[in-house]
Amino acid sequence: MTRTSAEAPSPVSPAPLTAARVPALAAGAMLLGSGGGGEVATGALLLRRELAGAPVPLLPAAAQAPDTLVVHAGLVGAPDVLAERLADPEDFAHAVRTAAEVAGGSAGAVGVIEIGGLNAVVAAVAAARLGLPLVDGDLMGRAFPRIDQTVAAVAGVDPAPLVLVGPGGNTVVVRECSRRLAERLLRANVLALGGAAALAVHPLPAARLAALGVRGSVSACLGLGDWLLTARDAGGTPEGLADALGAELLAAGRVEEIVPRQDLTPGWATLTDGRTGAVVRVDLLDEYLAVTVDGVTRAAAPQIIAAVDPSGRRPLRADQLRTGGHLILLRLPPLHTWPSDAAPLVGPAAFGLDLPPPTGPPPHPAASSTRIPS
Repeated sequence: MTRTSAEAPSPVSPAPLTAARVPALAAGAMLLGSGGGGEVATGALLLRRELAGAPVPLLPAAAQAPDTLVVHAGLVGAPDVLAERLADPEDFAHAVRTAAEVAGGSAGAVGVIEIGGLNAVVAAVAAARLGLPLVDGDLMGRAFPRIDQTVAAVAGVDPAPLVLVGPGGNTVVVRECSRRLAERLLRANVLALGGAAALAVHPLPAARLAALGVRGSVSACLGLGDWLLTARDAGGTPEGLADALGAELLAAGRVEEIVPRQDLTPGWATLTDGRTGAVVRVDLLDEYLAVTVDGVTRAAAPQIIAAVDPSGRRPLRADQLRTGGHLILLRLPPLHTWPSDAAPLVGPAAFGLDLPPPTGPPPHPAASSTRIPS
C-alpha cells in the first residue's frame, strides 16, 4: 500500500472520476460527513448517470492555470426536503455559470464546498454536466452545517457572488455579502425556493484556491471509501476497521439512550463500550460534535467523528442512531490542520458546547496521510 498526503499536492494528477468510482466516493463522503452532510445514496445514483457518457478529470488546483476560475457547487436545504427532491443537474450547471458570469469570467473548473456528505457527490454532478474538471480539494475537509465554516471564511474571504437555483429555474443572485451574513441570506432564500436549492459560491482563481483550500480531499475521500468497502466485504473486528482507515477507535458498543436536540441546542447519545464497560457520550446536532469516554473528552469538532454499523460496516448519520443499536465510534485522520484562531468558528463552542480539549494523540500527525489501497 502507499500513502498520499492531503497537505501537499502531487505533481501527478489523480485518475479521472468514472462511474465505477462512485461507490468509493459515496462511502468516503459518508465517513467524512461526521454524522451529517445529508443522504448520499440518491446523489450517487445521479452522479453515476452523469458519468455514463464521459469521466470527469480530477485535478489539483495547483495543476491548473493560475487564473482559472473555480466555482464551488453544492446543494443546500432542509434534510427532509433534500431526501425527497434532489435538484436537477442542470440547476447546478446554471448556478455555476451564473456565479462565474457575475464574477466577470467563465468557469474553468468546479470546486467541492464540503467533502463530507452529499455535497462531495453534488459537485462532481455539476462538473460532469458542465464538462469541466473537478478540483481535488474542498473548503471544509469534512461536513459542516454552515457556509461560513470554511477555510475561505477563516482566511477572510467572502463567499459572493453567491447563486441559488430552485425548482423551475428560479434564481437568486447575491452579488456581494459578508461571510457573516451569508448563512442568514442562504436560509431565507432557500426557504423561499421551497426548502432546497442548487448553490454556487466562492468563485476563486485557481492560484488563490491552491493557497487556501484543503488539498487532495477528493482523492482522500476515494481512498477512505475503498478501505471501507473492502472492510465491509471482509468483516473483522472494530480494531481492524480502525486500523484499515488509519483512525482511532473511540468505542464500540450499544446505544443506551438518545436525548434529542432542541432546535440549535445539541442533543446526545450514550452507549456502553462492550469491550471496556466505559460510559460513552456523543454530543450531536446535524453532525457528531464530541465524544467523551468516562467523562474525558476524546474527540471534538473540527475533528472528524464517524459512527459505523458493525454488522454492515455502513456509516451512520446522526439522525440514524437508535436506542439498542450497536455502533463503532472512530476519530478519522484529519485532511488538514485548522489554525488555532478557527476554534470559535468550527470548534465545540461554535455549537454551544463548553468542553476541555480532546486527550490522546490524533490518528496521524497534522500533515495526515490517508492510506490508498495499492
